[in-house]
Amino acid sequence: MLAAIDELGYVRNDAARALRLGESRAVGLIVSEASSPFFADVVQAAGGALAQGGYASLLGNSVQDIGVEKSLIELFESQRVRGLLIAPMSQQQPALVSLAARGVPVVYLDVPSPQSLYCSVAVDDSLGAQLAVRHLAAQGRTHIAVVRGPARLPQIEERARGAREAAADAGVRFEEITASGYFVPAGLEAGAVIASRKPSNRPDAVLAVNDLLAMGTISALIDRGVDVPGDIAVVGYDDISVAAVARVPLTTIRQPAREIGARAAALLIAEIEGDETHSHEATVFAPELVIRASSV
Repeated sequence: MLAAIDELGYVRNDAARALRLGESRAVGLIVSEASSPFFADVVQAAGGALAQGGYASLLGNSVQDIGVEKSLIELFESQRVRGLLIAPMSQQQPALVSLAARGVPVVYLDVPSPQSLYCSVAVDDSLGAQLAVRHLAAQGRTHIAVVRGPARLPQIEERARGAREAAADAGVRFEEITASGYFVPAGLEAGAVIASRKPSNRPDAVLAVNDLLAMGTISALIDRGVDVPGDIAVVGYDDISVAAVARVPLTTIRQPAREIGARAAALLIAEIEGDETHSHEATVFAPELVIRASSV
């Protein structure tokens, strides 16, 4: 029997077994960009917590495409996952409705759940941007630009909103610059655009919505003779591991990626293994301003 199994290369079909027995130890995990250092830390922490609880995590990368996100949700539903962790492109994703109708627990990652329909773990992104803008204004900066990518991600919208409100409160000029993406090359593009302006029309401070954009922006500015932070101060967001050793050590807004992932996994396990008395919980972490050489 065992020899025949080896010869045929048989692999047990756990998905079919789960369908037959009505059980599964697999959990879906969908993020908007798996190559992001922030989400890499979230995924690692969530996967570790799930594994300790006896669950396997199946990772899906929506690549900031709401159609891909919908397909991944439907795929995981067809695989009869026990639950889903998701950092959604939109807080209103219709494909999640059928999961909820089947009683599959869902936990939102990095954004609040709409109308408390699901558990969620997030950071106060509006507050994080406000901390950054207040810091820049306190340094005497009078024209602040938010550098962002094109995708209308909920957390990015909150960061832009918080920055706009804080700039208005501080009485400083505000603008948004939309780059082609959310990684270093897009930051290089944004920095080149800023450096190409006349000095009188340049912002004297930049808040990039993540650290990779910030580091790309800094490199482009320096390469074009713009001093950072003398001419333009730059602040990032996330506090990824390389922020402290960037070309100019990066002032940034720290959000606890590993704590977010671990907490979300714990909430999902509790809901999977709980009973009808479970009530949805919204965990919101406070961001922290980390000051380094790029802004002072």
